[in-house]
Amino acid sequence: MGKRSKNLILSIILAAVFVALFVVGYSFIDQPLIKRVCQIFGGLMPQGIIQFITFVFFFWGILEINERSSKIGYERQSLGMSLLPEKEHWVISPDEVNEIKLKMIDLGKENKFLLSDMIRKACTKFRANNSISDVLEIVSRQSGINQNKAEGRQSIVRYLAWALPSVGFIGTILGIAQALGLADRASDPEVLGQITSNMYVAFDTTLVALILSIILMWFFYKLQENEDELHSDLEEYLIENLINRIHIE
Repeated sequence: MGKRSKNLILSIILAAVFVALFVVGYSFIDQPLIKRVCQIFGGLMPQGIIQFITFVFFFWGILEINERSSKIGYERQSLGMSLLPEKEHWVISPDEVNEIKLKMIDLGKENKFLLSDMIRKACTKFRANNSISDVLEIVSRQSGINQNKAEGRQSIVRYLAWALPSVGFIGTILGIAQALGLADRASDPEVLGQITSNMYVAFDTTLVALILSIILMWFFYKLQENEDELHSDLEEYLIENLINRIHIE
């Protein structure tokens, strides 16, 4: 089972627990304010099924973001491993470039870092034609490829952030449709209560979806910022400690 499937299953479990708490609160707490809050977040079933779906999408997005954030933290470790000479005025000879390449190959057998992979490819390019400009080009291209891959892995979060408000609007449409279906019997006090309940559901689903969407989008944009900073820092590290230090006699 892949990580994405595991995240989906865990998000369903978390959503079920949250909604169950609100159902219990709505059923057993008589205080009007708390009862109303529980109803807003899906405490009234089966109407609360829409809120349950929005919670699933929300937790799924958060878990995906957390996974990508952990990956960023892992990749940032490589910046503190001194994979390249970092002393001021240190120069690298062509022979040392090959030694660095072999070191990166050995490192890749145990730990796969984007930085070590970029260093290896840059060294290979330099050994092929001894051109600093070509090395700079391969580093820039590889950095762009890594960024594109990162954006591709973010696509599920982007979809979930878009889908959250849409699910809320679906709940609104269903709630209004149910209320309108009872409108011709609104003179009956019991039916009027059902209409009122359906209208609550109609607007509660959108409210919950929008709140969760705002929270998810904040974490998503923070993730994007961290991803961009990571790839910029990796490229800058190579330029500063490899490309600018290579000395061709």
